[in-house]
Amino acid sequence: MRATAGAVLLALVVLPGSAVAQDRAAAQEPATRAEALRQRREAKAGALEPPAPGRLERALLDLESGRFMERLLNPPQGLYPRVGNITAGSGIAFGPGYRQPGLFGGQVDFQATAAASFSEYWMLDASLALPRLAGERVAIDLRGQRYTFPGQEFFGIGLGSRREDLTTYGLSGGAVGGGASYRPAGWLRVGGTVDWLTHRIDAGAEPGEILSLFDRSGLPGVDAPDFVAYGAEAAVDYAEPAGNARRGGRYRAGLRRFEDLDGDGFAFTRVDVDLRQYVPLVRGRRVIALRALASMTRADTGAAVPFFLEPTLGGPDDLRGFRRFRFRDRNALLLQAEYRWEIFTAVDGALFYDAGMVAPRVEDLTLDRVESDYGIGFRFGTVNGIFLRVEGAFGSNGGKHFILRFGDAF
Repeated sequence: MRATAGAVLLALVVLPGSAVAQDRAAAQEPATRAEALRQRREAKAGALEPPAPGRLERALLDLESGRFMERLLNPPQGLYPRVGNITAGSGIAFGPGYRQPGLFGGQVDFQATAAASFSEYWMLDASLALPRLAGERVAIDLRGQRYTFPGQEFFGIGLGSRREDLTTYGLSGGAVGGGASYRPAGWLRVGGTVDWLTHRIDAGAEPGEILSLFDRSGLPGVDAPDFVAYGAEAAVDYAEPAGNARRGGRYRAGLRRFEDLDGDGFAFTRVDVDLRQYVPLVRGRRVIALRALASMTRADTGAAVPFFLEPTLGGPDDLRGFRRFRFRDRNALLLQAEYRWEIFTAVDGALFYDAGMVAPRVEDLTLDRVESDYGIGFRFGTVNGIFLRVEGAFGSNGGKHFILRFGDAF
């Protein structure tokens, strides 16, 4: 009797719980195959973990978050290594740099650098800037520079110049001057500059140097007069981020007057217009970058523009499928387009197309005579700037070109 009572009591305790469990199981059992598949997807999604970045991506993430390259190559103050290009054709140059902001009560910034390359190019420069006047709307700077560029390439003047006429000349000189600018709005800047410029041409007479192929009469300014140059410019900049633009635009127009101090007939005026537009796609992870650049010079009556101050095209920053300084004349037009996409953190890919031409007169700058190229490349950097650009340029009559450059194209 006691056993029977115990069994009944056990049944009263266990069976209701079992019934509840069965009811719950029945309630959770999918009624259809579609419901079963949905439940499996939800269970799988809950168990997923984000993919772990690879070793290279982790290293680049560390570089970006720690701003390692910026702190190494462009620190806010103190001694730092200068690594980069002095000018087109110099190759990679190295040297020390020093920066000290906030002198004289925080108003004056000082900077000086020295750099030299294995191709014997060198440059020294220094500047004093007052960039925070009138609530940071007014900036003034003073600067000085000395340089020697021993291997400047020259193919002749005009779009009809020939590759086989390649020769070189040496250019040295310096500049002392200053400028002032005013920002009526954060996106608008207007300003002016004045500089004293000295130039010396090492024309040489050995085979392979400029006077071995070209007569002095075809090289205006080969005796290199000194100039006072003064000018004005206006710039609109609403591109973001400032160091590696992915949206917005940058537009600049400038006029500069060169007065020949020796009175040898080389006074002229130069106008430059540089327009850049960045169109974001896919939340800024892809970008279409466009650029139009025009440089136009006009000499005074009876005067000439020195050949080494004429606009040029060719090299890693404009017509990338041609050698540096491949084309030069009084006027130049350049059009560039790039499609950029983010591969992963701190690495972008780019497809590009360049087209341009030079001409003795502005009215001769027509699109039916342009030289062009195309290519693909990779950029390494962060939102603060591109520190390395690797590209291959093809499709021109100048051959194929590999480009290794510090800094972006535009």
